[in-house]
Amino acid sequence: MMTWSAPWLSAVSLMAVSLGSHPAFAQDAPATPQIDPAPAPSSPFGEITVTAQKREQSLRDVPVSISAYSGDQLKSLGITNTTDITQQIPAMHINAWSPNVTIFNLRGISQNNFTDYLEAPVAVYTDNAYMGSINGISGQLFDIERVEVLRGPQGTLFGRNATGGVVHYLSRAATDRDFNGHVEGSYGWFDQRSLEGAVGGQIVEGWRARLSMRRALGGNYIKAKDTDAASGLVSSGQDVGGQNAFSLRATTQIDVTPDLMVELWYKYSRDHDVPTGAYTYENCVFEANSYCRVNPAGLTNGPGGVINGITGAKASPYDNFSGTAGFLNRHVHIGQANISWKLGGVELTSITNYTALNKNYLEDGDGLPVEVIVFGTTAKYDQFSQELRLAGDAGPLKWQVGAYYLDMRTKGTMSTIGAPVIGNAIDLNGSANDPRVLERYDLVSKNWSVFGQGEYQLTPSLSLIAGLRYSKDTKSMDYVSTLSDTGFPDRTLATDESFASQRPGADRISRGDYAARLSVNFKPNRDTLIFASYNRGIKGGNWTLSPTVTAELFQHKPETLHSFELGAKLSTPDQKLRVNGTLFHYIYEDHQAFAMIGGTPQVSNSDAIATGAELELTWQPVRHLNVMLGGSWETSKVKTVRAAGEQIGPELFPGAPDAQYCTNIGGAFRCVFPETTVKNAEFPNAPRFSLNYLARYDFDLGGGTGAVQVDGAWYDKQFLEVTNAPSSVQPAYNVTNLSLSWTDPSNTFAVTLWGKNVFGEEYRAYTLNLGILGTTSYYAPPATYGATARISW
Repeated sequence: MMTWSAPWLSAVSLMAVSLGSHPAFAQDAPATPQIDPAPAPSSPFGEITVTAQKREQSLRDVPVSISAYSGDQLKSLGITNTTDITQQIPAMHINAWSPNVTIFNLRGISQNNFTDYLEAPVAVYTDNAYMGSINGISGQLFDIERVEVLRGPQGTLFGRNATGGVVHYLSRAATDRDFNGHVEGSYGWFDQRSLEGAVGGQIVEGWRARLSMRRALGGNYIKAKDTDAASGLVSSGQDVGGQNAFSLRATTQIDVTPDLMVELWYKYSRDHDVPTGAYTYENCVFEANSYCRVNPAGLTNGPGGVINGITGAKASPYDNFSGTAGFLNRHVHIGQANISWKLGGVELTSITNYTALNKNYLEDGDGLPVEVIVFGTTAKYDQFSQELRLAGDAGPLKWQVGAYYLDMRTKGTMSTIGAPVIGNAIDLNGSANDPRVLERYDLVSKNWSVFGQGEYQLTPSLSLIAGLRYSKDTKSMDYVSTLSDTGFPDRTLATDESFASQRPGADRISRGDYAARLSVNFKPNRDTLIFASYNRGIKGGNWTLSPTVTAELFQHKPETLHSFELGAKLSTPDQKLRVNGTLFHYIYEDHQAFAMIGGTPQVSNSDAIATGAELELTWQPVRHLNVMLGGSWETSKVKTVRAAGEQIGPELFPGAPDAQYCTNIGGAFRCVFPETTVKNAEFPNAPRFSLNYLARYDFDLGGGTGAVQVDGAWYDKQFLEVTNAPSSVQPAYNVTNLSLSWTDPSNTFAVTLWGKNVFGEEYRAYTLNLGILGTTSYYAPPATYGATARISW
């Protein structure tokens, strides 16, 4: 357990004294939070009301490390995708290499696994409903009310998979009585274009509705390129990196009585034939057998950067040499009903959600114009959830209790063609011609929980928050993997029954556990909040679906995170300067660490620790200038991560010699690595330091208002995988964005000229170490420019 040192406490105290508006006498402190004055007209970055504790509060009254942005702020930042918020959230990062899967990372906590059947340790909520599938997270951000990002375990109020934190998207609801709406169009480099619109208002007294949509096309910045004229090897001819998406949202609010309100939602999103699933090939130093140089743990360790995987020549990260055209097709339907009913001194909230998702995805996993790895998945996902919550005030006590039920089912397939399954073919057939493995699974997961949390005002300036949630997981896995190879009969490799026969219960999970929170909060005046908290976060166990794992590794254990935090939220009396800071220490039991082991994605458990800090500053030094700064620092250690141990690959040319750890066994190479684990690794996507920044200056122009804005983020060197292989190191980089906007005097018409990554920084959004087969990566977009016009009424 971490002991908070005196210097940390002194630093927080010093900030409190320097920013406090008056001495912290008891008679000066309000017993209840006060409403902030309206921000100056020139400031689009005023105070935000959030629901981080499932009740409305000012952001600076919440004793949690939280960042939040309103819809107007997101519009000013040019954010139109659910993943774009990361640049302005300290300690937040993302793994995303297509619209296929989105993996959020908070304080280094994530699960960088691309399989469809796993849940993430950073819980994603949309309009108060949990999204259990990582397939459903990626999407368009439009007509949004705000985004809230809560760092650290939030299991008491948000459930068992909020170990790392919560990302909550809140759409604009049908709350307006007056008829209103907007139409917005955008066009940018690489032929990226979008159109969105919304309309809403009161239909009759007590009945309101809103309809919004967005369509986005193009933006394929990674261009197809043939290897060279002499080789005769051609690419798929496919440009990738863009989107072909449509989203629709309809909502209505009905005031059944003055105390009873019913809110209904329908959401639909579609990604249609999106060209995707292509990678760059990099960091390979070729050995005599044409495989890549690896370290003793079997991880590619070359320093070469992006290359043409056939010729070895330097290449651009925006070239696509892949020979197989990838695609994504996905449809998501969501229906939801929210009920709010005031019953005397308490309020009943009901949230009912049903989600149906279908996905079909194919990728060229090797970044080469020859078929070495081709990977495809399908997933049919259904989710039903129900939350009931009672909340009320009883003198100095604010309380809420509730119950939650979640029923999820994922039926899917995974198809792997090429090198990763050659070992399966050799082990069963004695040789390999054109091996492929098809895995089918049916995961049924049910969870119920009961929870309660209360905040008690001990004195006018001191309060205590305590919360507890008991959660019970019941899961079952039906699984079968089949090997097909030309010239040989199909063979069953593994099933859930075969694993369960060796380790009884390996295909079932039934476990209960608890999340807890305790927070002491000191608020001597309206401008100062200091808090110390302990949170216990939990995440359920799951499976590694692979025919190559042992029965002991088929199922991985749940994880538990103990989090200790000390924070301060401070502001000047005029609210022109606000500072939020948090120090944290994590103790992880059975952290679920993802790694590619022998070319197979697997999850294993290991203890871990981390220590870090975040700081956010909002400042309006003069009336027309707004500045936002954020930063983070973190150090982490994962005790043990399993490495490859062994890997089998094809004989790339006849008679290839033995090299490094690999022996030619006739038609294939068997590579045995001396180190089977990686010790004391750092969390992935957790740079030692990071800094995000924004400066916005508005001015009178042509009777309207003009604004110039610069924003971006700098990240220190970081590992992109928990195995910490040299090839997964992302050097320090900076991304800067610029915009120039004008709004007419009536606030009806606005136009923005924008540039993203204006200095053309080349950096990876994702990487995967394939051992002897090299490293594949996906690079974020280069410099991009465009314009956006908006009409509002």
